Amino acid sequence: MSSIILNRIKQNVKHWYLPVILGVVFIIAGIFIMMTPVASYLSLALLFSWLFFFSGIAEIAFALSNRKQLDGWGWILFSGIVDVVLGLILLSKPAITLQVLPIYVGCVLLFRSVRSLSMAVELNNYGVKGISSMVLFGILGLLFAIFMMTNLEAGAFTIVYWTAFSIMTLGLFSILYGMKLKKLKNRGAKISDELTKKWEAVQDEIRKAMDKE
Repeated sequence: MSSIILNRIKQNVKHWYLPVILGVVFIIAGIFIMMTPVASYLSLALLFSWLFFFSGIAEIAFALSNRKQLDGWGWILFSGIVDVVLGLILLSKPAITLQVLPIYVGCVLLFRSVRSLSMAVELNNYGVKGISSMVLFGILGLLFAIFMMTNLEAGAFTIVYWTAFSIMTLGLFSILYGMKLKKLKNRGAKISDELTKKWEAVQDEIRKAMDKE
C-alpha cells in the first residue's frame, strides 16, 4: 500500500451514506416501475427525469467532497453531471416517445455500469475485500442496458421491466459501494499518525537507496 493511498485513507471518506441513500431510492423506483407497468411511458419518463436529476446532484456533491480522498472522484463527478443533463433534457421534452426514451435511459445506465466496475476496481486497489458481488451487479447492469438499447422493437411492458431491473441492479451496487466506503473509513481511523510517518520514512529510505548510482 503506497503512502498516497495510506494518506487518503487517513483523511477519511466523507458522506459515505450518500451512495447508500441513492441505492435505496433506485431500488424503490425500480419496484414502483414493476408494480405499475400499465402506467403510461410518459409518466415513467417524468419519474426518470427527476430520479436522474436529483441523483446527479447528490453524486456531484459526493464527488466534490471526496476529491482528495478518492482517485476516481472525477468519474463520479462526470457521471453526476451526465445525470443532471439527462434529467433536464427529459424534463424539457415531456412528449418523449417510447422509441427514444430507452436510448436516453440505456446510455446513462450503460455509463453507470461501466463506472461501477471501475469503482469496484478502485476499492480493490485500496485493499477492500469482497468486491465480487459489486462486479456482478455492475456486469448485470451493463447487460441490461445493452439489451434495452439493442431491443427497441420489444413491447412497452418488456422495456419497462428491463428498465426496472437495470435501475434496481445499480441501486444494489450503490448500496454495496457505500457500505464498502464506510468500511474503508473505519479502517482509516485505525491507522495512527505515527505509523503513517514510519511507513513514509521507510519508503523514503527505499527511494534513496534505489537512486544511488
